[in-house]
Amino acid sequence: MARDNIIEPEGNFIFELEIDGISVAQFMECSGIKTSTQIFELEEGGVNHRVHKLPGQSRWENLVLRYGVTPDTSLLAWRNEVLEDGFDKRRNGAIIVKNLAMEEVRRYSFVNAWPVAYEGPSFASSGAELAIEMIELAHHGITVS
Repeated sequence: MARDNIIEPEGNFIFELEIDGISVAQFMECSGIKTSTQIFELEEGGVNHRVHKLPGQSRWENLVLRYGVTPDTSLLAWRNEVLEDGFDKRRNGAIIVKNLAMEEVRRYSFVNAWPVAYEGPSFASSGAELAIEMIELAHHGITVS
């Protein structure tokens, strides 16, 4: 059985961050697009061949984004707003995966995000690597489109 319309999977190396509909940056690395549900195991008396598994609370991992240092400090400014009692500064956004033609392939939209951590770059006078920053975003869920 031949398949003529095989769709090749996309690479994982072209993606960008969009916050409130505005493209903020392209990143070197993104992780944390993960959800899990707690499981409660219930052992029923007299039933020795299985354990019942019941769902508990579900949760999303935080998004962790790593990017090269540029003159744009908007993400760090957002983090500083939150540090100054600006917990109402939650924003919606998306991680957008693109193909080699820079066309959108998939969108991971998140809601009510706020930066919970920032890590500045490490410097070494003997190094030749890029200066990398990290921002971590907590959110209230992701939808895929």
